[in-house]
Amino acid sequence: MLKRKYGLFHRGIALRLLIIVVGMLFATEALAASDLTLASIQTHVSTGIRSVVAIMQDIALVAGIGFIFASFFKFHQHKLNPQQIPLSQGVTLLVIGAGLAVFPHLLNTTTQGVFGQSTTQLGGKGIESVVGGKPS
Repeated sequence: MLKRKYGLFHRGIALRLLIIVVGMLFATEALAASDLTLASIQTHVSTGIRSVVAIMQDIALVAGIGFIFASFFKFHQHKLNPQQIPLSQGVTLLVIGAGLAVFPHLLNTTTQGVFGQSTTQLGGKGIESVVGGKPS
């Protein structure tokens, strides 16, 4: 009987429950506005997504620093035993760590380069500048 319960969680039921709970939290945050308009729903969803993006940027920075430290250990192992540990392992870890550590800063720079200095919220007066005419 214990083996069967473990098998259910092993098949991904816990992951599915987590996805459902996170989805309900985002839906609750998006629909929590007093007036249900598309602009208010879009505003609430974008604030939730911004917090997730901030968390992902922090995780990328921490992982990048971890990869850089791991590359230093690989360089030290290569120095002690160059026949067993190739130098390319340390270089690869260093490049991956540098990329992950710089990624949060590149994201803001790339967004400004692609979309301009400021992005327009679609809703209200912002749609006029995108479409080019007044909505009827």
